[in-house]
Amino acid sequence: MIPRDWTLAQTALRWILMSPEVSCAIPGAKLPEQVEENVKAADLPPLAEKTMQQFRLIYESFVRSEVHHRW
Repeated sequence: MIPRDWTLAQTALRWILMSPEVSCAIPGAKLPEQVEENVKAADLPPLAEKTMQQFRLIYESFVRSEVHHRW
């Protein structure tokens, strides 16, 4: 479960930062508020394992075939 006060960007960044293959994330931002929101994602607590499993399933089912070959 994702806390209600997390933004979609924070959730996505937290998920990315929890991946062992990722050493850093470079998010985009147009407004200072977006930068502040993005920075806060690094200090959020880890996502629950069940949530991580659900995200992995979504990634494997819908995203991987579109992007993974570009790595």
